[in-house]
Amino acid sequence: MKNIVFFSLLFCAGSLMAQSNGPVHVIKTNPLGLLLGQYQLGYEHALSDQFSVQMSAGMIIGELTAYDSASVELVTASRSGFIVIPEVRFYPGKKACEGFYLAAVARFRSESVDINEIPWYTRNAMGAALVFGYQYYGDGVMVDVFLGPQFKQVDTQWFDESFSEEDPLFNGGNGVRFGVNVGFGWADN
Repeated sequence: MKNIVFFSLLFCAGSLMAQSNGPVHVIKTNPLGLLLGQYQLGYEHALSDQFSVQMSAGMIIGELTAYDSASVELVTASRSGFIVIPEVRFYPGKKACEGFYLAAVARFRSESVDINEIPWYTRNAMGAALVFGYQYYGDGVMVDVFLGPQFKQVDTQWFDESFSEEDPLFNGGNGVRFGVNVGFGWADN
């Protein structure tokens, strides 16, 4: 965890010390995450004509209540946590923050789930991805779409020992990273 904090601070400091030759700044959010109770905000900063760095961070909060046919509450599940996603992007079109890109992404997510106010599990996931994406810029509006393989290690502490990490419903191993971010961008004058 200390290494993640250190590299995140180094990542931010590097982006702030970049030469100011008209870099583009982008603020964005993940609208798909909003539907799932993951509230995330990201900032991308061009370091040169072909490279940019991005830092996204957010909170995970939400509650779901299930009722039977007589409108009697059966169960309430609540979750809380956070997510941090630093990334480095290469834009081969020589226009950072716009067009096609290749990105190296790190990701850390921590989440706790309670059922009827009783702890059910705590999960930490750390991983990396290599994504291909396209970021459209028009009239200040940004749309960022990406896709690529991801690899992650998931550590779950169950408070009910009848569950295990091998349960297919909760196994969060490797897979595909896909997303859409929207926001706005501007250039230095």
